[in-house]
Amino acid sequence: MLASPTRQVFHQTDRDQAADHFFKWASSEHWNPGHKGLDIKLLHSADPKGFFFSTVDPPSNTTTTEQLHPEKDEVVSIVSAVRYGEDQGWIGYYIASPKYRGRGYGIATWNRAIDHLTPDTRESIGLDGVMTQVENYRKSGFTQSSWLNERRHGSAVDLVEKQERELADKISRNEVEGLVLLSDPQVDLDQLPGIETKYCGLKRPQFVKDWALFHANHPEEHRVGVAILSSDKKDEKSGKPLVLGYACVRPAISSYRVGPVYAVDGDVAKKLLVKLAVDVVSAEKQSPLGVPLMFDIDIPDKNPAAVKMFDGLGWKNTFPCLRMWKGKIPDHDVNGVFGVTTLEVG
Repeated sequence: MLASPTRQVFHQTDRDQAADHFFKWASSEHWNPGHKGLDIKLLHSADPKGFFFSTVDPPSNTTTTEQLHPEKDEVVSIVSAVRYGEDQGWIGYYIASPKYRGRGYGIATWNRAIDHLTPDTRESIGLDGVMTQVENYRKSGFTQSSWLNERRHGSAVDLVEKQERELADKISRNEVEGLVLLSDPQVDLDQLPGIETKYCGLKRPQFVKDWALFHANHPEEHRVGVAILSSDKKDEKSGKPLVLGYACVRPAISSYRVGPVYAVDGDVAKKLLVKLAVDVVSAEKQSPLGVPLMFDIDIPDKNPAAVKMFDGLGWKNTFPCLRMWKGKIPDHDVNGVFGVTTLEVG
């Protein structure tokens, strides 16, 4: 007897469903998502209609010789498709259940995500593609690329206690001029979206400020956001010091995820990175979270200063992926990108 046809059903997630499904699935794929899925809840708020999962109505009649079918309400694939303004979008968390791969469930969910992003013509849709899927993404129209991300992996403890001990000691004594937490009232958060647009091309002002506050105001969760401020230049609108660079770190499952790190040069970037390590190592000593004190940061291969800095630290490239675009590559200055925000949403 042949099985009756199956029907794939697409669902938009609410905030808690996103944190549940996307955290569990990303963890199962060893993507190292943020601790307890808290960052996924924030990502969901960037576009509450842009997180999808799909289920399949099982056939009403099957034989024992037929292939395995999903149970009713069993999730078979997930994807996020986040809109940024009127002309940008981002694809992430594209995963099909390993049990049912090769059945078309994943590509059907992918198409639903693309439909979400293109009712009005967006000039740029981006994704960070794992190398094994690059050709498939090209077939789907992602024919442009801006750089290759290199995931650099290193010890926060070694950074503080060995590799950059002198700088770390100065930071601990508050002797590095202009280096402050993002929660410091001197920091003009309205400058941060412009910094991201300049360096990586994404235009998402509310998300950038929400991301900064997510890291700035929760030391109990070992999340840290820092900035370096100019000593002599001020923003024309706010009158506050110009932000020369800023950086964030958050705990994940097997390490701490760093991102973004935007900076005017390698000296500023290194001070930001070491400050993040100083604060994370100190937080773990005072209130152990249990996350390994290792840092993972995704850097663009086309920024020679970033490559030089992490090569000098001996941090190896453990996971390459290609930043790809459908449509126009946004204007950007990659020389200011020492770490992207996150592969999942750009």
